[in-house]
Amino acid sequence: MAPLPRLRIRTETSRCDLPGLTPGDILLFDLSTSPAALLTAPMESVRFHISQRVLDELSYECGQRKIMNLRPILGHRDPVLHDISRAILAWNDYYGPGNPMFLDYMALAFHTHITKIYCDRQAIASVRGGLASWQLRRACELMTAKLADGIQTAELAHACGLSVSHFAHAFHKSTGLPPHKWLMKARIERAKGLLENGAAALRDIALACGFSDQSHFGRVFAAQEGISPARWRRLNLS
Repeated sequence: MAPLPRLRIRTETSRCDLPGLTPGDILLFDLSTSPAALLTAPMESVRFHISQRVLDELSYECGQRKIMNLRPILGHRDPVLHDISRAILAWNDYYGPGNPMFLDYMALAFHTHITKIYCDRQAIASVRGGLASWQLRRACELMTAKLADGIQTAELAHACGLSVSHFAHAFHKSTGLPPHKWLMKARIERAKGLLENGAAALRDIALACGFSDQSHFGRVFAAQEGISPARWRRLNLS
């Protein structure tokens, strides 16, 4: 059995040795303290950098005071952050890279959790209502127009006159889906229209609908429709 990784942590004000870390443990630092770590064994990890500006914006959106500092956490188990990290890795492995909207959505969940749990903040108020009809129409139009290229959640939020946090929650409330999943469904619907035409090659349909390649298109299509694009075309052309 491989040895559990141990860490020796040093900041500007303190030093400490940590016992063996296990999957799901987190290390939370304020980078202004210039932290450094000595690792004694190989370890797989996911590292996130959160700027002070982002934390301040999230606090402002939720009607809270600015965050002056984060409580350092050394080796604490956090299943929420662990699952967020695993979801990002799994999404990248299954659907491929290049989906900024999904990463925006996961970053929002990450920031919200950090702010709520590690900054001595009150629970973040949920958005009660969905988008106004014109906001929903505008967001859907923008995503539909940019199926091939993708679009940032921040661009959609700006077009609706909302913060990113408010927009993401309100869109989910209105449609039952987070923005990145709505976009993926829209891509599949456009792909069906092209498949019914019967002329375009699968690789060309994949690129036209915003997928990284034909393999990526096939995985996503099969996950949503239960059959491959080629079989779906044969069934719907017969």
